Amino acid sequence: MIIRFSRERAMPVAALLLAALFWGATFSLVKESLRSAEMFSFLALRFGVALLAVWAFAGRAAWGARRAEWGAGLVAGAALFGGFFFQTMGLRWTTTANSAFLTTLFVVFVPLFLWLGGRKPRLWESLGALVAVLGLYTISGARFDEAGRGDALTLLCAVMFALHIRCLGKWGRRIEPVRFFAIQVSVAGALAVAAGLLWGGPVAWSGTLVLALAVTGILGTASGFFLQTWAQRRLAPIEVSLWLLTEPLFALVFGAILLGEFPGPGPALGACLILLGAFLALAGDSFAGCTSVPLYWGHRFFLRRGWWIRPAATGEENAQTERL
Repeated sequence: MIIRFSRERAMPVAALLLAALFWGATFSLVKESLRSAEMFSFLALRFGVALLAVWAFAGRAAWGARRAEWGAGLVAGAALFGGFFFQTMGLRWTTTANSAFLTTLFVVFVPLFLWLGGRKPRLWESLGALVAVLGLYTISGARFDEAGRGDALTLLCAVMFALHIRCLGKWGRRIEPVRFFAIQVSVAGALAVAAGLLWGGPVAWSGTLVLALAVTGILGTASGFFLQTWAQRRLAPIEVSLWLLTEPLFALVFGAILLGEFPGPGPALGACLILLGAFLALAGDSFAGCTSVPLYWGHRFFLRRGWWIRPAATGEENAQTERL
């Protein structure tokens, strides 16, 4: 079976993959930068750089927004900041592995939010999400022998990121993407700067830290979230959440390139499970109309026609099958 993408779908999928690449590539930079800056201070500086970039190129779009558009951007921006806030707080009391796994559970909460809104997730979407979560658990190496408040806070982070995806899906098609993006990043940036002033700590400035802030602020935050905002005008929230799960795959690749951290067989298996989960969720419905799938040796269709999947037969075809 082949998954066919029209140009209308291929472009937003490519945008999401590029955003995931930016986030995966900057993960190693963030990890190194936290040795020089306290977490909330780094978050405030990162969003400060993003704010400068956004208002330099898209400030006029935000000024012309209507009250309803500002309201939608306020909710989306608060959800976006909430994800980073609870992730940063959780890292104080949990491991990096647990945080990486729990954060990506947004792929489970997105269908839940849709269900609460009256949209029942399809079977293959739910199955694909569960397989992808298993892959994420395998990659992260998370352990919950002594789960505590850090894990609970990080779970709230996943809820907030799922809410952000839901907000983009709800309002993204109604609001011009540059305007919507500028408002939500402005709100998230203002909240991040306030959090840095309240809970931030010392910063040891260096050339490496400045480079990391520029890359994470412009590519990871400004560019990455603009690509997500633009793509969600054209794709469903569940599909978006699954494509964004490629972020840890890119993080593995760049971790090996930049930090020399080469993944073992466990992370490699987890990466395959993530891709399998995405495939099941996106292509699984193509199997729904199959009436004959030879799955065991000796089946008469397997002997005569080989291993194949065919669509549901018509009444005349069923009659011919009975005569075989």
